[in-house]
Amino acid sequence: MSETPLVSVMCATFNQKDYIGDAIDSFLMQKTSFPFEILINDDCSTDGTTDICLDYQRRYPDIIRVITHDENQWQYGAKVWSEFLMPEARGKYMAMCEGDDYWTDPLKLQKQFDVMEANPGFTSCAHATASVNAATKKRLTLMHFYDESRRVDFADVAKTVQCFAFNSHFIRMDAMWDYVHSDLAQLPDDADHMMVLYFCTHGDGMYYIAEEMSAYRLFAKGSINRTMMDSDDYLQQVRVKHDERVQTLEFVDKMTEGQLHSEIVAAIDGMDFALYKDLRDYRTLKKRWPKRLASESFPSRVNLFLYTYAKPLHKLAYSVYCKL
Repeated sequence: MSETPLVSVMCATFNQKDYIGDAIDSFLMQKTSFPFEILINDDCSTDGTTDICLDYQRRYPDIIRVITHDENQWQYGAKVWSEFLMPEARGKYMAMCEGDDYWTDPLKLQKQFDVMEANPGFTSCAHATASVNAATKKRLTLMHFYDESRRVDFADVAKTVQCFAFNSHFIRMDAMWDYVHSDLAQLPDDADHMMVLYFCTHGDGMYYIAEEMSAYRLFAKGSINRTMMDSDDYLQQVRVKHDERVQTLEFVDKMTEGQLHSEIVAAIDGMDFALYKDLRDYRTLKKRWPKRLASESFPSRVNLFLYTYAKPLHKLAYSVYCKL
């Protein structure tokens, strides 16, 4: 693909030798009517991930570029996507995937590209994603936001902590740069949460495709979700994240000059529900949000119930679940 790429596929990886091949292969399998490039940032992996990435680059020099560093950049607080990957990108659009996840539909890029080309006002496009076991890739749950493909409503995403998997995003490059340089992006909240709020309140907003086109590994080795769950200060981290999300929503309220105030109030209530869900406080959830709790999936309710009333059994179930 010697032509100027229209889409820049971006991947960030660190010590993911067991997973990175699946990610890159899923990029390479994409069938498109347009040229695309693959940019991989390896943050000084020590487990052989770097060698795997460079081998792919040697085999596909016209499409894959690997960015390496002399020192690990994460330890210095570097923002991989905006500091190392985006400046190297040549595409009109960008699609992101971390090294422990992968895409499952060979037409993913084409479908999202078609939506964005037909609707130049949209800032971005996301889709449904399967959550899979990290080791076996067994499908566990489906992360789907709507039952049909449609424009995303701000009120719906604002009250939800995890709307779309990071690897489902397909973003207009100029919109992403606008987000990166915005005051919102400087807040300490999770990037994917802030991105969704920003993209839904700019241009014609976001679009959602109700098709499962990627996989998100649960409890992958070295992943943030597994590290956080296993951390001794997990409960404190949960509370900090809650406070950051509320701060972001309050900022959006000011940014939109109160035009979405009622939606913001409902969203903060949603963040409170997410807090007690993360704390796995079944008693409070049942008391304050009985209907919302009842709408949770059966595995989720079992997880919450066991943690509240039978912690030893919950610990055993969690250890088994991670090994499935």
